[in-house]
Amino acid sequence: MIVKMTKIRIMGPKALLPPVTDLLHNLGMVHIESRPPDVQEIDEILLRRFSIEAPALHTKDSLETLLEQVKKVLLLLPAPTAESPSAAVGAPSDGTDRFFIEAGLKIESLVARVDQLVRKKKVCADELSVLERYGKILQALSPLISQVRESRDLDYLGIAIRMKEKEVIPLLEQAMVRITQNQYEIFYAPVDAEVLAALLVFPKESDAQVKSLLWEENIGELRLPSSIMNKPLGEAFKIILRKRQDLPRRILSVDRELSALSRRWYLSLVELRAWLENKISQILVSASFYETKMTFVIYGWAPTRDLGSLRQRLTERFGGRVVIDPVPVDEREQGRIPVCLKNPPWLRPFERFTKILPLPKYGTIDPTPYLAVFFPLFFGMIIGDIGYGALLIIASRIARRRFRDNPSVQDFASIFIAASVSSIVWGVLYGEFFGDLGGRLGLHPILMNRMESFLPNLFLALAFGVAHILLGIGLGIFTAVKHRRRREIIAKLSGLVLIAGSLVMTAGLVGFLPRPAVTAGLVLMIISISSMIIGGGASALMEIHNLVNILSYLRLMGIGVASAALAFAANKLGSLAGNVVLGILIGSILHALNLIFGIFSPTIQSLRLHYVEFFENFFQGGGLEYKPFKKTTLERSA
Repeated sequence: MIVKMTKIRIMGPKALLPPVTDLLHNLGMVHIESRPPDVQEIDEILLRRFSIEAPALHTKDSLETLLEQVKKVLLLLPAPTAESPSAAVGAPSDGTDRFFIEAGLKIESLVARVDQLVRKKKVCADELSVLERYGKILQALSPLISQVRESRDLDYLGIAIRMKEKEVIPLLEQAMVRITQNQYEIFYAPVDAEVLAALLVFPKESDAQVKSLLWEENIGELRLPSSIMNKPLGEAFKIILRKRQDLPRRILSVDRELSALSRRWYLSLVELRAWLENKISQILVSASFYETKMTFVIYGWAPTRDLGSLRQRLTERFGGRVVIDPVPVDEREQGRIPVCLKNPPWLRPFERFTKILPLPKYGTIDPTPYLAVFFPLFFGMIIGDIGYGALLIIASRIARRRFRDNPSVQDFASIFIAASVSSIVWGVLYGEFFGDLGGRLGLHPILMNRMESFLPNLFLALAFGVAHILLGIGLGIFTAVKHRRRREIIAKLSGLVLIAGSLVMTAGLVGFLPRPAVTAGLVLMIISISSMIIGGGASALMEIHNLVNILSYLRLMGIGVASAALAFAANKLGSLAGNVVLGILIGSILHALNLIFGIFSPTIQSLRLHYVEFFENFFQGGGLEYKPFKKTTLERSA
């Protein structure tokens, strides 16, 4: 649900502003209002925006400079794998210039050392990456180099030829005969099944012509790194091979030093980062305060239920010198009331789906409880299999255990546990356990057999569609009544009558009701459309779209039957394999594919039915997020 908010005003002597700011920061309850409309209308001589003084601005600049250095070090250092003693950078008790100077020197020295190590590692890694490209070819050419007599008059080139282009070799040799007057040698060595390495030896005066030939024939020349390009080929290859062994050791040495620095400094730096962020936020937030000659005034929003606790803490700390009062909310401020979603623990994971969209406006409806009910219901209705549901529960519980420190994984695992339980319940109703395997084990459908009962399945999907859409319209009417939007009330009530009329007419057409029901339903539809136009305007005709929206719920049947059919096919193909092991393998692969589709497709379709068909009847997005002025904690900053 959306937490009820109260606009508040906190006032007191200007001398108490620092401790009041610090208390509010610690409590983390108040969403500071930066530009309340009523303040803008007050004579600036009486109440003016608080101005940050030069010393505070200087302190803020110093803090921000230090914070940037701390962030840089934390980005470069690897996170420690275990707790260990950490050198104290120290968060000051008084925030003096001496602290900034000492901490700045420590951090500056640490940044320089870490930066040096990171650059050294990058140089080694880049060089190793370049050398690795020569790996296989070097190994192939190394034995050939020992066969070659090095001379100042000879030049050497390594080349790589693809096996599928071997026909270029005779042409290459003919061209070498012509260019070098038959004064050349060529040695071959296979690199792998696809590449052949070759070493060309020829007089230095033919170097330009040979390289031009290789370029024309699109033959890859082995270009040595610039640091050893001018070395004799044999010596160059030895240097490369030696570096390929030495560079990983140098990289490992750098990693060890970085890890040692991380164990020594990381946790202390995280603590310092949190302290710096908090001090900077305290200075910046003061720009949203107001003042007179003798007093300060803070405007903001707080949850109504926390107002008593907030008043009590201010009274305990400052007695009657600091007062807090609720302030009437101006009509112009409705769009600025911050929105905070607060649901019971079992509903809270579903806020992940709600927050995919913009927050609902204050004073409207939080859709989270409805998502928590209908998402698992629709998901389970589509999968509808005991076996698949059980596997999803196991996978979700493993994910929760494996990623205990990841809130997102925890929430989504909880969602899919609920959806999997729904899948098992629907599987019992359908009599499905890995498709028709349940029937072979004596399991019988209670509600229907999805592969045979087409019409009952269709009517069930439409019934859920009607119920879901009618609920959405009902919530829309509730919101419209709450905000006294007469035209919207008429439009949505007419929409209800329209759906009722269409249901009566359809029931008459298919024989569920007497034939006169067709006429009665048609009359209701005409009356509802007329009232939409007269009472709600032309835009109200969008309510007619709900009739089409109801048909969208047929996807619950269609995708569900497709899943059941694939499970049935997996069992059938497995039984036709003629071999028990092969049959189990085929069936398992097909069931695994079906389960993967069964995770993504029902999730997407269930959310679509909410976001598109259901929400459009009542959901109003664009709410301003509730961001209380509170301290950065180590957990958040780490």
